[in-house]
Amino acid sequence: MHIFWLHRLHLQNITYIIKGRYKNRTEWGSCLVNKLKITMFGEFSISYGENTISEHSKRSKKLWLLLQYLVVHHTRSVTQSELIDILSGEDEGVNPTSALKTQVHRLRDILSELKHPLPIIVCVNSAYCINPEIELEIDSEIFEQNFKTASACENDSEKLKLILETVNLYTGEFLAKSAYESWVVPLNTYYRSVYRKAVKVGIQLLYASAKLHDIIAICSKATVLDPYNEYVHYSHIRALAELGEQESAKKQYEIVTDLMMNKFGITPSKELMELYDSTIKTKKSVQSDIDVVIHDLMEQRPVAGAFFCEYQIFKHLYQLEIRDSQRTGISINICLLTVDGAGGEMPSQNSMSKAMQRLQDCISRSLRGSDIFSRYSVSQFVIMLANTNEQTGDLIMKRIEKAFRRENTNKDIELRYIFKTTRRNDY
Repeated sequence: MHIFWLHRLHLQNITYIIKGRYKNRTEWGSCLVNKLKITMFGEFSISYGENTISEHSKRSKKLWLLLQYLVVHHTRSVTQSELIDILSGEDEGVNPTSALKTQVHRLRDILSELKHPLPIIVCVNSAYCINPEIELEIDSEIFEQNFKTASACENDSEKLKLILETVNLYTGEFLAKSAYESWVVPLNTYYRSVYRKAVKVGIQLLYASAKLHDIIAICSKATVLDPYNEYVHYSHIRALAELGEQESAKKQYEIVTDLMMNKFGITPSKELMELYDSTIKTKKSVQSDIDVVIHDLMEQRPVAGAFFCEYQIFKHLYQLEIRDSQRTGISINICLLTVDGAGGEMPSQNSMSKAMQRLQDCISRSLRGSDIFSRYSVSQFVIMLANTNEQTGDLIMKRIEKAFRRENTNKDIELRYIFKTTRRNDY
């Protein structure tokens, strides 16, 4: 018999079995409106009325996997052999079919806490499924359908409304606590991709309407749920800058720079650095009291040691020193320090992050307060030493190297440096 008719026969049999439990049409009809609300994003949960069960409760992970798999495939019946494969890892010597039946029995006991009038999991011809007579409201399916509807919508106002509803439905990874299961991974990747597309469309529509505060709201949530999405960070910083909140924009840039270098092992894109360059050119209102201006120029919380700054600021300061050197004749010394692994191999991300933090502390303590340094890349710092000859500069580098060796106990980490004197006409 064709597979389609077999599947249809299964569902018909389920219906006949269930109908037999009810005495009259009124009782049966009332059961059709009993809806289960299921959350797939973030923490998995199922609700019926005021009753809710979630994976937050201390129960076997296999029970949740079984239920989650049946929910994902709720439009069909799932064979015992398929479920046994999903729940593989049972103790040797245990009959897998018997173990599955035990798991299903335990899962039904858990689901009984919802007090639903219909059996939620049914079995027909050795296959299990979510009762097809129960209406399911699943956040991931609504999320997907909303995005498809929004994508086809030609009215920008209606499209934005649907997109914002879509974005708000995504509260975390798809089946977050089961995210590493082989059958969950592709689904998780798919829904994250849809979320990214929805966020991007939402931001673009909000920009078209000049709704900068709404852009900040959507980006603030997205940076938590999808922290490595550079487009979101870019849009967040841009919106803050356009609202005149330069300090907040600067702080957000510093957060994303640290995140990408220390957690992800990459430097910000050229576009993001150029955006930051424009946001540091702050706009100030007209001020007639020079004391107010001087107060604004002062460091709010003076920090001991050398001056550490973002690379874009470092570039401006270097260019200023080079201009001044043409008048004074004083050369500028640049040093590039690189953290490397033994044998030239790149250290692990965690080891690199710790080593770079230790090196930053060593540089800050070893230099004068007037010296300037910045992070150049994932594994490098660049230092500018004014009014220092090559011999003195080499002594300073050796002092930093000695301090780093004392602080860093990881023998697989090495530090090397290059020192060079520059003048305006050199390049």
